[in-house]
Formats: sequence, C-alpha cells, structure tokens
Amino acid sequence: MSPMRVLHLPVNIASQISITVRALRDVGVDARGLVLGSTIVQSPTGIQVFSLGSRKKPLQWITRRTAWDYSVLYEIWRSDVIHWHFALPALPRALDLKWARWLGKPGIVEFWGSDIRVPEEDERDNPYYARRGPDYEYRSVESRALSYTRQECFAKHGVRACLAIKPFSRYLKPGLFAKVYWSRGRVIMSEFQPRYPAPDNPHPILAHSPTAKVAKGTAAVLAAVETLKSQYDFEFRLIHNVPRAQALEMVQTCDIFLDQFVDGNGYGIAATEAMALGKPVVCYIKPSAVPLWPMDIPVINANQDNLAQMLEPLLQSAQLRYEIGKRSRVYAEEHHDAHKYAQWLVTVYQELIEQKRRHV
Repeated sequence: MSPMRVLHLPVNIASQISITVRALRDVGVDARGLVLGSTIVQSPTGIQVFSLGSRKKPLQWITRRTAWDYSVLYEIWRSDVIHWHFALPALPRALDLKWARWLGKPGIVEFWGSDIRVPEEDERDNPYYARRGPDYEYRSVESRALSYTRQECFAKHGVRACLAIKPFSRYLKPGLFAKVYWSRGRVIMSEFQPRYPAPDNPHPILAHSPTAKVAKGTAAVLAAVETLKSQYDFEFRLIHNVPRAQALEMVQTCDIFLDQFVDGNGYGIAATEAMALGKPVVCYIKPSAVPLWPMDIPVINANQDNLAQMLEPLLQSAQLRYEIGKRSRVYAEEHHDAHKYAQWLVTVYQELIEQKRRHV
C-alpha cells in the first residue's frame, strides 16, 4: 500500500510548511510543499520554493509563472489531500481550488492570523490592539470583509474544514466550515537543543525578534528596557531582518525572550522556538484568550503597561530564569512537537479522505 500523499500550499508562514512537511515524511507520509516566494526569516528546507521575479523581465516571469502553475496543478492531481496555509489560493482566480474540487480531492485550510483577523472583535477586549495606530503593518489586509471573503473563497470551492488556534474561533464566519480542528505552531524538537539560562549568571541577555515592529509592540519593549537599564545589569538584543539561522543562534544564547505585546491571542512561532530552546518567554495574552491555552503554559503574561514590572523578578533571579526555562522546554515538547502534531494530522487527513468517499 502506497503512503498517503499530501500537498502543502502556498505560503511558508513562519517556516511552518517546511517543518510540517518534514515531520509528516518522518511519520511515513509522502508530503510535499510548494511555496511562492521566501524571506530570510523562513526555512526552505525540504520544500520547493518558486520565485516569479520581476514583470520587467516578461519572458522570465512568464516562464516561472508557467512552472509554478504547472507544478501546483500536477501536485494536486497526484495528491490525496491538499493543505492550504494562510487563507490564500495558490493560483489566480482560485484555479487550484477549482481543480482540486473537480478532481474530488479533499482539502483543508489553516489560518494563521492576519489572514482572517476581524479587527472589531479584537478591539472590544484588547486595548493594545485597539490603539495600534496608523503604522500597524497589517492594517490594509485586516478587516471583517476581507476575512469573510477569504474564508468564503475556500468554502464555496468545497474546502469545508479548517485549522486554527482556539482564539481565532471568533473570526470564523458562522456556517462556512463543517469541521474546525484546533491547531498549534510546531517545531522539530531535535533541531532545537536547549541551552537553559545559567542559574548563576548575574548579567542576563534579553532578546526581542519582531518581524513587524508595530504589530509586535516593539516600542513598548524598548520603553521597558530603557526604564530597567538604570537599575539592572543586562544586555538587550533587537533581532530584526536577520537570517533565520543567525536569529536562532542569537535566541539560543539569550536568557529571556520577549515576544509580542499587541496581538493578545497568544504567543507566536518565535516564542515557541524560544521555549524549545529552554528560554523563559514574556508575552501578552489577553484575559479572554488565557483559558484557551493549556493550563501548564509557562509564559509570563505581561502587557505594555506592566512589562517593566513583570520583567524585574526575571532580572533579579538567575535561578528563576533557569527554572522557567526548564519548564518551557517541557511545555514545548508536550504541546509543539512537530512529530506528535504530524501523527495527529494523519488522523485529520484520514477523516477528510473518508468523508470525501462517503459523499462521492
């Protein structure tokens, strides 16, 4: 019996297609990933990355466009399940969705945040998101209308199952998806050797790695650092526009990782990786989202107004940093192991295949 064939498309958000594809292969799935475009903060390992280039070079652009289109259509044809990421079709006019439906291929779409965020929902219970300001990087792509349009695009073409973290449930348009699976970010644990904060280190290193400075609340981080630096002996690292491998090395040698202080729904992939490396993570999780995360979560929950205050115990106690770092690694192993997640995904894919068979 040939292994299940699964295709992941088209955005390698936070390297999650690369990680998921490789983990699925390790558990016996014939998994492939095709992505359009890449950045220095993404890992292309194990997947095929396409770049269209500039339209100013029309022959090159047409050649690359044709290669991308053909590869997507061919891989959909040969696959048993299609897994889309970030609420975006892979081809213009949703041709990939239409092709998959015509072939009778089961599919699922995974939502990651700004692709389906409904600003009005977050503005009601998150004051930091409500005052995000005009420079907020995702302002032009976040609206109820855009969110619902993206969701409807998948649902109307037969993709009636989705993956999302639990706090995103408020963004889902009622009645569109017959099945909602709760997901989490994943890491390949063997690639993250923990380096716990030394329990006797009097000079800790704080790190903050914003992909988008306004969306991550970097101004609040810098303000807290400025407040604390006259009272405590520490080093601060701002990791921005740094290649992924170098950024991970910088996180591996830090003692405290500062994640995001605007979103409020939870911690991101960068924080997940920091926990896998054995680091205490500080992040803002709004009160309505706290019950939606595991009870053993080791994240220090701080907001823009109390960040400096919440950092003080960590700056004062190397032993505390060490203990939370140990708990963080255990938490990552329990809740974010890509291989455990891949085994669970196989059961999801099997459900989708069986459901499709029943409705043929």
